[in-house]
This record gives sequence, structure tokens and C-alpha cells, in this order.
Amino acid sequence: MRLNLFFFIFCLLLAEATSGQILRYRLSVNSGMVLGEPGQAEIDHPMKEQASYSGSKDFEPGFKAGVEFEMMAPVTADFELGLQLGYNQLSGHTPKAPLFNFFLSRHNPLPNSYKYPDEALIYDTELLNTLATARWYFLPYNDELNIFMKLFGGVAFVGTDFTFHDPVYRVKYDVGVLYSRGTQNSEFPKMAGFNGGVGLGATYRLSDKMDLCFETTVSAVRSDIVNGVPNFNYVETGEETSMQRTNALTTMAQASIGIIYSAIPDRRLNKRNFTRSRKSNKNLFWKRKNSRPYSKRKR
Repeated sequence: MRLNLFFFIFCLLLAEATSGQILRYRLSVNSGMVLGEPGQAEIDHPMKEQASYSGSKDFEPGFKAGVEFEMMAPVTADFELGLQLGYNQLSGHTPKAPLFNFFLSRHNPLPNSYKYPDEALIYDTELLNTLATARWYFLPYNDELNIFMKLFGGVAFVGTDFTFHDPVYRVKYDVGVLYSRGTQNSEFPKMAGFNGGVGLGATYRLSDKMDLCFETTVSAVRSDIVNGVPNFNYVETGEETSMQRTNALTTMAQASIGIIYSAIPDRRLNKRNFTRSRKSNKNLFWKRKNSRPYSKRKR
């Protein structure tokens, strides 16, 4: 609720700040991958390493396309603020997964006689993002190429399906999916969490109104299910043991390419070109002044 209120206020401020200005619009396709879960790791079962199957390894990324739309308002010659809406698809595959704590929890839908599968597993995750952005064009390489740094932060709504790679096993064990949230396979909504990060990119001028834009970003999402598998801590209380649900911070990398449209004439967002324009106008003024007949000049 607080995040929704924050973005409502941000949109009002953006609309107020850009009244009378011409906005810039970016439409891009993207693709990304999960880097890991930094910070305090979940507390694993003490027999995880010994009980895991030989050759077990974590997910290898699979790349799927997403899309994002951004509305930007220039603030200065080399700085602009924006609002970005995005859709990301992340996926992964492992021929043989390690013994995740999830398999030892009561949320594992497999029968007690086969709690830990050795078949290939996959996950498919979707993220819906609403982000506030800031872009600083710190390096105008030439008249066409401009390099920028990007900061962004907001909220991501995460949904995922974690299941067998081969649909035959989904039927065999009658599970459909091993874990699901925020998709058509689940009755629960997507998980909301903070999403923020930093990136580098470049724009290449195609015409007075169009730029080609490329950017790479690294971000952190406050959600443990970005990689498909929910996190659980192994907890010992006296002689009893249990698995307790916990959250985590997940990092991801992304690259995108797209088009920026602007109706701002000659909108070269860097100081050098603005300075050049002022110098040109000044030189033109003095040329016209000096071209007047001597007799008409002020003595």
C-alpha cells in the first residue's frame, strides 16, 4: 500500500514538473538472468551435501524476451527523470538439482516416498516492474553517440512456476508444478518486493526525433522466488526440527535494446552542444554587427 502511494505521488510530481515540456519515450526489448542470492544464505539441512545426488548443480539460465516502456522528462542538459513500466521473463534449467530445503518442507507436493526428485527441473519467472528512473549523460562521445549512467528503484511483482522439465513426470507424480505463485497454476497473487539497481548505456542518434538506445543493468529484487525455489531455514528447537519460510534478496542482470522517440528539436542532452549553440549565436551576432557601414556605427 505504501509503495502504491509513493508511485502515485511520484507520478503527480512528474506530471507537474513536465507540464509544458515535451517528453521522451523509450520502447525496448530485454532479456536477463539471475545472478544469485547475496546476503545471509538460508540455513541448509546439515546433510545437504551428503544427501544431494552426485552431479547436482544449480540452474543454468535460459534467455527469454521481455519488454519495457519508459517516459522521460529532461531536467537539465545532461540529466532526466522518468517512469518505467517493464515485463521480464527469467528462466533456468538443471539436469539434476541439489537438495533444496524446499523438498524437505511440508510445501513439497511430491509423495513422502519420493520427496527429492532426480529428474531435470526448470523454472519460469515473470516480473512486472514499476520503476522511477534517473539518467545522467556523463560522456558525450561525439555528435551521434552519448553514454549515460542509470539509477532506478521501485516495486516488482514476481510470479513463478517451478516444476519438472519433462511434462511426463508432472503427470506421473500428479503434481502439475512443484511450486507456483502469481501464475495461472496458483491461487496466490504475485509477490511484491523492492526492485532497484544501476546501469550503463548509450544512445545513438538516428534522426532529429529518433535514437537507438542500448543499456545493461544490475538490480536487486526483494524476493526469494525469482529463481523459482522458495527459501526455507532449517531450524532445530530442542530435539525437534522444522523448515521455516524466509525471504531473500535476489540479484539479476539484464540487457535491453530499443528506440527513443522525442519531439524536442535538436535534443542533444549534453552540455557541449548547448555551449556550442550559444557560441554560434554569439559569433553570428558579432558578424552582423561588424558588417554595418562605418558611417552608421556609433562614434
